[in-house]
Amino acid sequence: MTRPPVRIIPGFRSPLFVKEKADISSYIDPLREGKFISSIGFDIDGLGAVITTGIKGYRPIPFNAYIIEASIIADQSGSIVVDIWSDSYANYPPTNADSITGATPPTLSAAIKNTDTALVDWTRKIPKGKCLGYNVDSASTVKWVSVILKVFRD
Repeated sequence: MTRPPVRIIPGFRSPLFVKEKADISSYIDPLREGKFISSIGFDIDGLGAVITTGIKGYRPIPFNAYIIEASIIADQSGSIVVDIWSDSYANYPPTNADSITGATPPTLSAAIKNTDTALVDWTRKIPKGKCLGYNVDSASTVKWVSVILKVFRD
């Protein structure tokens, strides 16, 4: 496996791995502002059976975050739609009315993985103290998935 080149940018605490020079442009300003690239992950396990629909759990977010990418990976090729809800700790638990994914939730359609960087209609900002809820809208074939939000955090 070939690793992408490492580019050290003065003033940053860690190197960035980029494929091309153009890949780095959207990361420079937030990193200069003291933000870090991090991820928020959530696993959904059908315990050997096909994943069922409905709420699968909640995750509190202890830092300010701005979503830059959403990925979903599965144990096998199949289909699933996972909606993500966000609400304050005071209003816990979040509900469908609190969806942050607009019309494009993390989705697999006869695939084993998918990444969305456009995030059309998403509410990308997650303030510290929010709680995310993960709801399976539909699923077939897959028995395990992981939903990963790549974020800038400060």
